[in-house]
Amino acid sequence: MSDKTARTAARLHAAFQNGAPIADIPEGDAPATQQEAFAIQDAVFALLGHTPGAWKVGGSPGTEPTAAPIAASKLYSSGQVLAPEAHRNFGVEAELAFRLDRDLPARDVPYTAEDLRAAVASLIVTMEIVESRLRDWPKVDPLWALMDFQANDSLVLGTEMPVPDALDIPNQPVRVLFDGKVAFEDTGSFKGGDPFTLMAWLANHVPERTGSETGRGLKAGDVITTGSWNGVSFAGRGVAARIEFPGLGEAEMRFG
Repeated sequence: MSDKTARTAARLHAAFQNGAPIADIPEGDAPATQQEAFAIQDAVFALLGHTPGAWKVGGSPGTEPTAAPIAASKLYSSGQVLAPEAHRNFGVEAELAFRLDRDLPARDVPYTAEDLRAAVASLIVTMEIVESRLRDWPKVDPLWALMDFQANDSLVLGTEMPVPDALDIPNQPVRVLFDGKVAFEDTGSFKGGDPFTLMAWLANHVPERTGSETGRGLKAGDVITTGSWNGVSFAGRGVAARIEFPGLGEAEMRFG
């Protein structure tokens, strides 16, 4: 680990611990490449003592995806009540995630979308809880956002089911409700393309991770969430949030 990575990881770790968002990073310490941002993620994850239980991957066709690990301790069942004092942004994203039923270790031949289809055990309707450790998020350098785990706080796991044979992403409706009122509603709003292509990229990426994740790869039971269908919808203290993917299921939680 470089001195630069160690310094910036320590600063981000402190923001996780004390809840005080980072306003600035000294010149020369901010990540300059995706690889530096991933190295900072890995170093912070180790400082927090986290064990991966999930991954987030996102991107749009024709662009390089991004990823971040999510701690097993940050996976919640639908109906979870989260302490509002632990939150500042109160962001909610409606997502579809997938659970693996086999290990996907490093290998010489790259994983393909077909490999991931075969490795997935189930589909999960998932609510990502969004919180940033950066004061000016979302108006920050994309590499700063990446080092900050793309503003992930946790995942709320809702309905889990076998992956439909005809998962129709372009025609799938979605709704986000706050206290029973629709905050977002659309059809085919996912911009990430084929989720299995995104997950194949992740399977090829994870063996390159550093720190406590060195050589881990993806594991049976890992949950992979594949990106937002609603951008970010902002709730608030005391708000009950619910997401619905008609025909697939729902997930819900409340901020205190």
